[in-house]
Amino acid sequence: MSAVMAPDAGASRAGWGWLFAFGVILAVLGVICLVNVVDATLVTVAFVGLLLALGGIVEIISGFLGGGTGTRRLIHVVIGILYLVVGIWVFAEPIKGVITLTILIAIMLIAEGILRIWWAVTEAPDWRWLHVGLGIITILLGVWLWTGIPYSGIVIGFFVGLSLLMAGIAWMALAWALRSAEKSV
Repeated sequence: MSAVMAPDAGASRAGWGWLFAFGVILAVLGVICLVNVVDATLVTVAFVGLLLALGGIVEIISGFLGGGTGTRRLIHVVIGILYLVVGIWVFAEPIKGVITLTILIAIMLIAEGILRIWWAVTEAPDWRWLHVGLGIITILLGVWLWTGIPYSGIVIGFFVGLSLLMAGIAWMALAWALRSAEKSV
């Protein structure tokens, strides 16, 4: 590892305050999202739409500027146009985007639950009953999301808020650990 890339423990420990502040900001944003899950859901879906549109633009540019065969380049352009159109649609129609994303999450949860149970039955791992139970719970959660649409769409905002809160707590814990290491040196 070069000297430029080598981590500097002293610099890391000295920056614990910035890490702690970052953690506080994430935790506060998480609490705000948890208090207002509807707005958090709509903002998240709009952000996903923007990211899809940006990804589409990059894919289109890659199709025109990238190397490879004409077929490969055409596939990049077509996928880019698809991403761009879906991204703009999701951004322009966030409530329909919430419903669409909720359906996708429900399908993924149901599929994950089925695969988890199948794996537990066919492979006979330790604690098989736990895997089967988790699979059943995952399927039930997916079915609940599916049958509760559009109201279950707010689960997206809840997950985002909870994730931000947990990430904030983790960053604050890391900062506190670095501070403690600084004091002990």
